[in-house]
Amino acid sequence: MTNFKSQARKIIYITAIFTILSFFLIILFSSLVNLYDKKEQILRKVGLGGHYYHNFLANPTEQSDRQIPPKNINDLKINNNSEIIGQWSAPIDWNVTAVHSILLPDESVMTFGSYGIHKKEHGKDIRSNKKITISDGTELDRDGGTPQWEGHSVNIGVDFDIWDPKKGVGDDSHVLIEQTLVMDAFCSIVRVLDDNRIFILGGNKDKTTTLPDTQNQTMIYDVVNKKFSLSKNLNFKRWYGSVVITGDEKMFIFGGQDLVTGKPSTIPEMIDLKNIDQGWRVLDQSESNDLFGIKDADEWNYPRTFLSSDGNIVGISYNKTWVMDLNNDSRVSKTGEIPLAKSGIPKVLEPTNPKPDHDHDKQNLKLLTIGSAVGSQNSVVMFEKDKVLVFGGRQLGEEYSASNKVFLIDFSNSFKPKIKELKSMNFARADGDATILPDGNIFINGGQSYNEQYSVFTPEIYNPITQITKNMSKAYFRRNYHSTSLLLPDGRILIAGGDVWNAEIFYPPYLFAKDKNNKTVLAKRPEITNLEKNIKRDQNINIGVEGEVSKVSLISTGSTTHAQGSESKFRDIDFTKLSNDKIQIKLDDNSNNLQNGTYLLFVLNSKGTPSEGKIVFIN
Repeated sequence: MTNFKSQARKIIYITAIFTILSFFLIILFSSLVNLYDKKEQILRKVGLGGHYYHNFLANPTEQSDRQIPPKNINDLKINNNSEIIGQWSAPIDWNVTAVHSILLPDESVMTFGSYGIHKKEHGKDIRSNKKITISDGTELDRDGGTPQWEGHSVNIGVDFDIWDPKKGVGDDSHVLIEQTLVMDAFCSIVRVLDDNRIFILGGNKDKTTTLPDTQNQTMIYDVVNKKFSLSKNLNFKRWYGSVVITGDEKMFIFGGQDLVTGKPSTIPEMIDLKNIDQGWRVLDQSESNDLFGIKDADEWNYPRTFLSSDGNIVGISYNKTWVMDLNNDSRVSKTGEIPLAKSGIPKVLEPTNPKPDHDHDKQNLKLLTIGSAVGSQNSVVMFEKDKVLVFGGRQLGEEYSASNKVFLIDFSNSFKPKIKELKSMNFARADGDATILPDGNIFINGGQSYNEQYSVFTPEIYNPITQITKNMSKAYFRRNYHSTSLLLPDGRILIAGGDVWNAEIFYPPYLFAKDKNNKTVLAKRPEITNLEKNIKRDQNINIGVEGEVSKVSLISTGSTTHAQGSESKFRDIDFTKLSNDKIQIKLDDNSNNLQNGTYLLFVLNSKGTPSEGKIVFIN
């Protein structure tokens, strides 16, 4: 009996202890759940939100070694692996979500696309104009009726941020230009016209806003006076269109859509930039539903366009290559196809809500790459005369996996382009950004291998000559649709936009070197000491330099949006050494190879280290 009572007491004690422990575990679990539920509110306070949470934690890289960029690059604290994989900055507060980024002729950076209320959440409302008065005298509330973007109320395409990199990244380095012409420039087309004017064409019309439909409007931004003015209207509404400027300064516009009706703009237009007041001329003979419509896919969606050396306009619409014959009444015809692979849903997928220690990029390597490098979600650059690289993309529809394929398209004969598959990227990417670097390599960042839960955090640098690609240091934030990547004059890369309300700076490996103690330090850079800003292609151009020079390169400044750089191109420039501190160049006299416009000029040493670039205007 005594033994039974003893056993009973033991059972009671154990049960009591178990009950108490269970109670505390329930309280702990409830607290954790409550904290998890509050994550959204917490993350919004730091400029994050929605499903950023998963992607924010998906990259477990420590942020402690990521610093806000110093005003002087020489003050940068250097990680010891920077020479190999580059270095990221800490996130930088930004006035707008940078759907569009463009390097202006005065070396400042314009970003626009949407206005974030996270400034207000911090008690700072930087907008001065709360209302807009339109042409008929109607007064509109700028925040009225706007859509929701990941839980943030935004007013898209109206506010423009001008950032001066020479002033650092603080509030005093930014100026918010509140465009009051009502033109919604979200998803528009942007090109540099000359040394002080930017052309913005077409754009957005959200059905839920009170703003009028301005999809066929154009406007010019005066860089010097920081003012906008309306220009000649397009004949067709163009949301997601593309432009090319020819050697004789004619601008052609292709593709785009009337967002309200859903009708694609299948007829190109043209304007003489020397006589803008004459307006846009419709090219009825150039109409093509096959190339600018919806025959097989969204061919109207940002066609990739370039000028070939034989003076014709060439392009890529979805997987189709085409030519506009400027010597034959601007007729447009299909010239080839990028081969389509079978595509579908990848078979290897992780749960859609990854754990905090989940490494997306390792999982991305497991995703079946069954798509082709096609569609409007690829990244395209011209890395040599007539030679275009196509990176990634996917077939139409978010249900398809992205591609890691790389294609070379040689447009030397614009009517018979040669299409060749090169070695693939390490990661499949749709909506990634490709940026040409001073050494001719391509920096490829962001994108997604399947959907936004499978964002790619590891950038690559692709060498188009050797076809070798190297993984870089992981980014801290995802950059997918609506992100931008822009080369700065000092060789850094501004990464911004997507659905993240901030920006980051990437320092490529060419900025670093090893000292005699095998410690990573800033590389010694050559320097351009003297260079005229306005240069002519038919003259010898003397450049003052300091340090060894083994290469001279030109990169179009262009603009970047929606995984494409508008007519982005790179040129190696032959040079002659005149003395230890002077070289001479002469540009290609074929204006089809090097159109009038703004470019970044770099000199590089034998180690591939670039100087700070100088903006020049070629005419």
